[in-house]
Amino acid sequence: MTEPLLTAVQVAQLLAVPKTRVWSMSRRGEIPTVRLGPREVRYRPEDINAWIARRTTSRPRGTQS
Repeated sequence: MTEPLLTAVQVAQLLAVPKTRVWSMSRRGEIPTVRLGPREVRYRPEDINAWIARRTTSRPRGTQS
């Protein structure tokens, strides 16, 4: 069984960013979305997790950002 779709607010909480940032990223196609209608967008949890994993970088120990 698949997990329920997420709202922009839920994705924003997961990413610790404002919901307006999630909306902007969605409009620009930077984050995977599911279009339910012309103004309704949701997010599949597995797509968001994969998107996060693709952007995760590792730094060698002892280095600073």
